[in-house]
Amino acid sequence: MKVPDNPEQILLVRLSSIGDILLTFPLIQSLHHDYPNTAIDFIVGKEYRDVLTPVRHYLRDIIIYDKSKVFGESRRIRKIIRNNHYSLIADLHNNLRTRRLRPNRYTKIYRFKKQRIRRFFYVKWKWDVFDVAPVWKRYFQTVPLSFSKTDFQLRKFQADPAIVNQLKRDIPALDSGKKCILIYPGARHFTKRWPLEYYRQLISMILERTQYTIILGGSKDESAYIQPLTRLDQNRVFDTSGKYSLFENFVLVSLCDLIISNDSAPMHMAALLGKKQIAIFGNTVREFGFYPENPHAVIMEDNTVSCRPCSHIGFDKCPKMHFDCMRKIAPDIVLQQILN
Repeated sequence: MKVPDNPEQILLVRLSSIGDILLTFPLIQSLHHDYPNTAIDFIVGKEYRDVLTPVRHYLRDIIIYDKSKVFGESRRIRKIIRNNHYSLIADLHNNLRTRRLRPNRYTKIYRFKKQRIRRFFYVKWKWDVFDVAPVWKRYFQTVPLSFSKTDFQLRKFQADPAIVNQLKRDIPALDSGKKCILIYPGARHFTKRWPLEYYRQLISMILERTQYTIILGGSKDESAYIQPLTRLDQNRVFDTSGKYSLFENFVLVSLCDLIISNDSAPMHMAALLGKKQIAIFGNTVREFGFYPENPHAVIMEDNTVSCRPCSHIGFDKCPKMHFDCMRKIAPDIVLQQILN
């Protein structure tokens, strides 16, 4: 089936995870800009619906995929796809679940290329056979349409005033003109997390040498991990972990002066908003396509560590037991970037 120059309806599919869904925002934004009369629908996992809130105004419909419904969910989604008669379907996830959503064997679906073989060669033997195309640009390449612009940053982001006011009530420093650094110490995998002791040392030095207020962010599952950092200064360190939704965290990022994170979802939030940010990379590398596309980003990494990358996702412990990729990034080095 030939894709029309001005498709009436487009379906995008990305079920998870937070960072990968955030990286679809530039494509959604450009589709709306260049094809204003095209209806855009998005299939997303139930637990990630909130991630799409910043671009909700660009979408006609968000179709929820509930993976807990083992029987019948794929059939339900296939029926929706058949009834909508989409001009173009782009599977930006390309896994077994999304392949099962194909209504019939005659339906043409454009699928994201994951570069699994290239990743394998790079991780296993350090053969650099990547073209370093960021994942968000490869999402554009998946869709067989022409675009006048492929900007990464969101051109328009309007935070809900009610959320802004609530955040300012919860964190008075946001409403007092004080400079705030928002720190997300967590990440899903151990090898993506800069050591918590390093974060403790960094925050102590920031409090001692600057007037910044520190805000700690993270999910509910990360609250216990982050909690020790709150003891450093009850007046200048605020812990928000587990208190806000994904979209409320997006708004929180927009209100802060500097965002410090690991290779995790908040890193992409900061990049999409064009905020000043410091991203700390351990076992992952630029070639995997997830670096922040942001002129205001500073990347902290140690390219002298020979075993890096050891995985494109992460491990629960360092395979070599030394964790040099993170431990060699000393807190005082990060502090210098903040002071500069």
